[in-house]
Amino acid sequence: MFDQPEKEGEVQETIVGADVNLTGDLNSQGDITIRGKIKGQVRTKNSAFINEGAVVEGSVEGQNIVIDGTIKGNINAKEDLEINPAGKVYGDIEAKALIIKKGAIFVGNSKSLDEKTEPVKSKEVKEEKK
Repeated sequence: MFDQPEKEGEVQETIVGADVNLTGDLNSQGDITIRGKIKGQVRTKNSAFINEGAVVEGSVEGQNIVIDGTIKGNINAKEDLEINPAGKVYGDIEAKALIIKKGAIFVGNSKSLDEKTEPVKSKEVKEEKK
């Protein structure tokens, strides 16, 4: 009744339900949707969705990450990271593209993963202000 054969090469989605409290690391090849609470690292080769009301206490890594819940840890998005109005991030961010919507909370540092971007040194900024 519940057993459906996996097709070869098919990647499954992982969903952590709203009533789930998970302690430990979560690793997946497919998309991850978190509605509950996780204490540990979350890693996926695809997208991660942290829904409103969800809490992750640990780092999150994936291709694309969309946050409507709370993350207390560092984030590494290989492509896009989007923090929506209900989203809260307390940690450092690395992403190729970062979108922070009005109402979202972000406390930490951000770094672009675009290898063409040169960091600006504080000394250079001070010299430009003169």
